[in-house]
Amino acid sequence: MNTIQIYGSGDHYHEMGDAPPDLKSLTQQVTGKAYRRIGRFIQLAMIGAARCTKMSAPKGTAVYLASGRGDLELTLDIMAELFVKSQTPKPLAFVNTVSNAACFYVAQLLELQSRSNYVCNLHFAFENALQLAVTDLSLGNITSALIGSIDVVTQPIDQHRQRLRLSQDARVGEGSHWLWLGKSDASKPKIGELVAAEHFNNRATLIEWTRRQQLTNLAISLGQHIDAAEGHLLQSQVHVDIIFDYRKDRAYYDSHSGAAISEFLRSDCPATTLLHINADGDGRYVVMMVNR
Repeated sequence: MNTIQIYGSGDHYHEMGDAPPDLKSLTQQVTGKAYRRIGRFIQLAMIGAARCTKMSAPKGTAVYLASGRGDLELTLDIMAELFVKSQTPKPLAFVNTVSNAACFYVAQLLELQSRSNYVCNLHFAFENALQLAVTDLSLGNITSALIGSIDVVTQPIDQHRQRLRLSQDARVGEGSHWLWLGKSDASKPKIGELVAAEHFNNRATLIEWTRRQQLTNLAISLGQHIDAAEGHLLQSQVHVDIIFDYRKDRAYYDSHSGAAISEFLRSDCPATTLLHINADGDGRYVVMMVNR
């Protein structure tokens, strides 16, 4: 693919303690606007998107939103209203269960007038949304794209851990990670370049592709769905010495990969290129590669 410029990144992450942090006041602080009757999923979306764009993006910017499981908090509340309490849910809450409701709030906040897309995928949520954006940019369908991933924690936390099939002492967190991509524009300062966003059906095709790239000054980062043994194997086959551990001490949420690029771009890692690799349970792999 042709190199795509990265014009901004923005994140919010916290580990969940006994009580969830107040996102309402933070949303108002970051966006400069007060909101009522929106949940944590939408709040996280607006916080991350506002930080990424600094509240200024072209009106033609398209939104690509991803999540490992979607707005679990609101969905569970609606299901409880319907099937436990046998009550009709509140209209606005019901409307906001639509998968791309958060896209609407982001577009409204930034006054965007282009398309929006929502991707829900347990293993490759952020990567799939990124690849959709890259496709549209490469085809000339759009000139600016805002890509984000969001994961929330539901209460009580012990039930949330069960739902995610985690141990009862596992640390869990919430994350919102965003990139702003676009075609080359000399009038806008870039923070990096997206070189590749690729999917592979097996490890052999992945390794063959990496060797064709003739990469130098390279760091590799590994997604959360790659275990230690697989990680060592990939590191040896790609022939790289620098490991960029963006996941160090990060509590669990589904879309860790959303943090990889922005963490690398603001880090002091000596490498100039990051190769991020993630995998699913069926032997498929996905790569994101950036330069700075």
